[in-house]
Order: sequence, then C-alpha cells, then structure tokens
Amino acid sequence: MIKRNIKNRNMKRPKLYQYLLLFFVITGLSLNSCKDDKQIEEEASKYYISSAAKSDISAQKALENFTNIAPEAVLLGSLLKYDVEVRTVNYKTVFKDKNIMVSGLICLPKQAGNYPIISFQNGTNTLHSDAPSVSEDDLVLPMIESVASMGFIVVIPDYIGFGASSNLVHPYLDAKSSTQCILDMIRAAKEYTVNDKVVAKATNDLFIFGYSQGGWATMQVQKTIEKENSAEFNLVASSCGGGPYSIEYMNRYIVEQDEYPMPFFIGYLLNSYKSIGYITNPISDIIQEPYASLIPTLFDGTNSSGTINSKLTPFMSKFFTAEYRSTYSTNTKFAGLKASLLSNSITAWKASTPMKLFHGADDVYIPVGVSQKIFQDFKTAGVPDSQIQLTVIPNTDHTSAVFTTGLQTMMWFYNLKE
Repeated sequence: MIKRNIKNRNMKRPKLYQYLLLFFVITGLSLNSCKDDKQIEEEASKYYISSAAKSDISAQKALENFTNIAPEAVLLGSLLKYDVEVRTVNYKTVFKDKNIMVSGLICLPKQAGNYPIISFQNGTNTLHSDAPSVSEDDLVLPMIESVASMGFIVVIPDYIGFGASSNLVHPYLDAKSSTQCILDMIRAAKEYTVNDKVVAKATNDLFIFGYSQGGWATMQVQKTIEKENSAEFNLVASSCGGGPYSIEYMNRYIVEQDEYPMPFFIGYLLNSYKSIGYITNPISDIIQEPYASLIPTLFDGTNSSGTINSKLTPFMSKFFTAEYRSTYSTNTKFAGLKASLLSNSITAWKASTPMKLFHGADDVYIPVGVSQKIFQDFKTAGVPDSQIQLTVIPNTDHTSAVFTTGLQTMMWFYNLKE
C-alpha cells in the first residue's frame, strides 16, 4: 500500500514538472516579449523625450501672420491650406560629451499626410524669454510657424542655453554643438511623427533655413549633412541669410571699425568660447576695463541685446585693448582665440545641395562682404551657377532684409516641394 502510494505520487510528478516547465517557458517568453517591446520603444525614442501643445494656427491666421509683417505676402494666400498645431518638444542631444535635454518647437499640419521637414534656425538672441519654445511676443516666429500651413513640418530648435537647457551658457557660434543640437531636433521630430496618434508624418526630405546666427548655423548643418549624414537626410535645399560665415572675417572687420553699433556680438562670442574652454586668456587681454569684468555678468538670459550694448561702448578704441587691436593676427598671445575663430568659421566646399544666400545691401552689423566672400569661395571650390545664388537685397539692413529673405525662401521651398 505504501509502495503503491509512492508509485502513484511518482507517476504524478512528471505532469507537475511539465506544468512548471510550461509555466516558466511561457513566463520567460512573456518577459522576453516585454523586454523586446521596451527595447523597440527606447530605440524609437532615441532623441524625442516629450511634447506639449503650445498653440493652434488656422489657415486664415497663418496668412495674417505673414501679412502683418509683409503685406505683399497676401500672394501666398492660395498656398496656405492647412490649419497648424504648434507643440513644444523636449529632446536629447550631446554637449561637451554629456547627454543633455534641450527643446524647441514642432509645427504640424492638422491634415493627415506625408510632409517634408523645414528646419529653421533663428538669429542671435540673448533673452531666455525669447527662446522659440517660450516666446509669446515675437513678430517673425509666428510667420515661421505658419509655414507649416503650406504643407511642411516645421522645426525650430531653441539652441543649447535656452528653453529646457537655460541653466547652461549658450555656446554662441560653436559649430560642433550647434550642428549637433539642430540635427538631433530634426531626428526627434521624425520620431515624434511615427506615433500613431500624429496624423502628419515626416518624410525624409529636408529643407534648412536660417538668418544671422541661424544663417551661419544652417550652412554648418548643410556641410555636416553633405559630408557625414547624406545617407540619413535627403537635403533638398538650403537658404542662408545674413550669416557671419567667416567669424575670423567678422572679428577683423569689427576691430578695424572706429564705431561698431553691436559690441555685444564680441562680448557674446568671448563669453561663449571662454565657457567652452576654447580660450584661456582672461577677457581683459582682449577687452578693456570696465567692460571686460562686465561681460561674464551680462549673458545670463535676463538682458536684451540692446541692454547689453548700452552697458558696453560702440567705440572700438575704447572697447578692445590696444594690444589686441594692433597685434591680434600675429601675436601668439591670441593664438588660441584666432584658432577658435578659424575652426568655427565655414570653409567653402564643393556643395551638392542647391543653396541660396541672401544679404541686406546696407547691413552694418554683418557686412555684405561676408556673403560675397563665401559666395566666391564656393565658386572657386567648383560649385556651378546652377547650384548657388547670392541675392543682395537693396535698401535693406540686417533687420529689414529678413522679411524679403523669408518670403523668397518659402516660395522657393514650396516650388521645390511641388
């Protein structure tokens, strides 16, 4: 009897083991399945972190946003077809070899469809409150957002040092971090539109446009894509307006002026390169006191460019040290700064993307000679007339040229899209 019970229990054990084995196999498969799903989700969100609704723009409002700035934009009326959703976006990028969170805007047509991306790079800004993702009082930004009504997905990076990364010093005119930040914004936008709930889907076609600092950044992005990322992005066209493409040229130009109305440009640059570690000189080697000691306190995001200019001086003999003015190009004391100016300037290459350059004829902030020089450098590098065009806009300065630049660029992009 005892033996029979033992035998019966032994006979049941294989079934118990089978059940346990089956349980562990199923559980293991389930866990592996969850892990795979999580890995897929993480892979799909390599750059994108989160987003939030900011505003909506009707097609009619989009036209108003254009004509409020440039009445002649009424001609765009038939092209502005879609209502637009504007969202703030947080995404990942790399700065000084560290992963950080940055932000920007994504503007999407509300009509389901596949749309190319335009990445717009804004001009020089010193106020945290003027970052695209937080700005509520801007003339140009609503116009750029409204371009999405023409059938584009428009992305506008804040840049490092603004928006979600306002705790950092903005790396002004730093080619490496600027390019990385912009490309990662485009990547994040693509990831966002993969979501089933997003009706506007990004294609691989990319247009890039920027003015002033943004013109320089746009050209840096174009060069990086053509040389390193051509398989990832189908870059259709590039429009660069009023940019300081050669920072070394700009430095020489400003130093040689008796008066220069925007001394904050130089202060911003020095504060940036000092914080990144490009230059080790004390600022007082380059800028006279009391301005040298002021500069590190002025670029904390609370001062407008006008406020900063009022605390500096437009007289270059009082602004720069005599030693820097007379020997900046030959004195080894300034070798680090000179190397940084050159390394962050753009050297022309045989560009393969159709590109247009725009510049105001009467610009005294960034002289038209900067665009004329880079244009000739591109021609020397072998870029044909059919591939590149320089438009010098008569009777416009650095500020007023932006409107003509924007309208001509959007019409060009639209025609290429169609």
